[in-house]
Amino acid sequence: MLMEFSLHPDDASRLSRSKLLARPPAARSIYRTVRLVWHDSPERDLRSDGLALEERRGGWRLERLTPGNHAWLPAQPPPEIAHGRLPADLGYALPDGLGPFAVFEGRLATSVLDAVTMGLLRGSISQTPVCRLTLDGADAAVRDLALALAGGFRLNVPRASLAAEAMAIADAVAPPPRRLGAPEPFGDTTVAAAFTNAIGHFTDVVLHFAPLAAEGGPNTEPVHQMRVAVRRARSAIAVFKHGLACPDVAAADQALKALGAVLGPARDWDVFLTETLARVTAAFPEDAKLRRLTKAAQRQRSDSHATLRDWLLSPGFRQWAIGLAWLCASQSWHATLSAEEQAASAMTPTDFAAHVLQRRWKKVSAAGKSIKTLDAPGLHRLRLRAKRARYAMEIFVPTGNAKPAQRLIRQLSTLQQRLGTLNDGAVAAGMLDTLGGAGGRHGYAVGLVLGFLAASANTERPRILRAWKKFRSTPRFWA
Repeated sequence: MLMEFSLHPDDASRLSRSKLLARPPAARSIYRTVRLVWHDSPERDLRSDGLALEERRGGWRLERLTPGNHAWLPAQPPPEIAHGRLPADLGYALPDGLGPFAVFEGRLATSVLDAVTMGLLRGSISQTPVCRLTLDGADAAVRDLALALAGGFRLNVPRASLAAEAMAIADAVAPPPRRLGAPEPFGDTTVAAAFTNAIGHFTDVVLHFAPLAAEGGPNTEPVHQMRVAVRRARSAIAVFKHGLACPDVAAADQALKALGAVLGPARDWDVFLTETLARVTAAFPEDAKLRRLTKAAQRQRSDSHATLRDWLLSPGFRQWAIGLAWLCASQSWHATLSAEEQAASAMTPTDFAAHVLQRRWKKVSAAGKSIKTLDAPGLHRLRLRAKRARYAMEIFVPTGNAKPAQRLIRQLSTLQQRLGTLNDGAVAAGMLDTLGGAGGRHGYAVGLVLGFLAASANTERPRILRAWKKFRSTPRFWA
């Protein structure tokens, strides 16, 4: 398998001295000069279409900038759409006014190691150092070497292709995100492909938001989106467990769980401060004891974000991303599946989805059967089942007729949000205990918040019932 990584330019000079790069005694590195020129119109029409036009020695190449609804997995080279000696040979209607706007100049060193061929591309774009590393070989050998290198070097799964990075440098803008939100409809493919595309999608989402989350600050969206992506990825593993159960998939699930454990406290304190406590403060703006409670909560939030930042900048996070990217692209773990699982992995997602979604829909229905009399723990169970059902449905949205699926997903999302308001109150109660509880130094303010949350919960129940009725009346798109 072939995997492509970004390497911090300052680490490239140390790489050649690494004991990890064992190679046969007679092996020598091969060097060649590389010059890449990217072309587009002044209005960046190709970039707007998600394309990059590259000129290199010997010809021209048209490739994708972002995956869109195409299967371009993390750490994989960008898909080539066309190539030719001249732009006219590409068979694509290029925009008028094409001209160069970004140039990479550098050198490629190719080294044959014991089990892997490594390519190290070093150079610059507009005087900005850029470094890419490729590993090509047997699946396990590529994974093991990449994980080992990431432990001592800043080797990362790229958040953008080299072309996208060049455009960003030339235009002084951030590279476009590879993927955001829920996965694209699956189309005509297999269960195995739907699984790897989903995991790849969520890995891209996490990688896009990770640098923003590491910065901290008042913006709570990066941590929120990362946590949602991790939960969606774990839900995807649970959805496909009856067809793709093996040690490598189980290890990926544990890696996702570990990241979720670091994201959880940061997100919970974000919600507590910016939503729960903000509503109470708006109702009692002059309360000094409430302000002191807010400062104590802010300190807790800062500590949880510092823990998250340290983890995101650690070798562990780099290895986390490499492990997920390898799982998506590797074929070797498929051979470890049982005959029954291999048959299930070859099914179409439509056939597989009918059984999975029906089972999840039944679990939601059963959990909400007596919704009018459910206590807080019962509503919490209903929320979790609604969330898991929604995440599963997002994976199996058909391309041909997506509206029925999107309609049901919207109703489930509304129900989940209504139930989430009650859950936020339950989470807040636990966080108030962290701050000393009703018997601590902030006892008065804690009691004020708890009373406010209890009153809010009473007004939320009618909204939950309305959301439940709408969900139950919405047809199932797989039936």
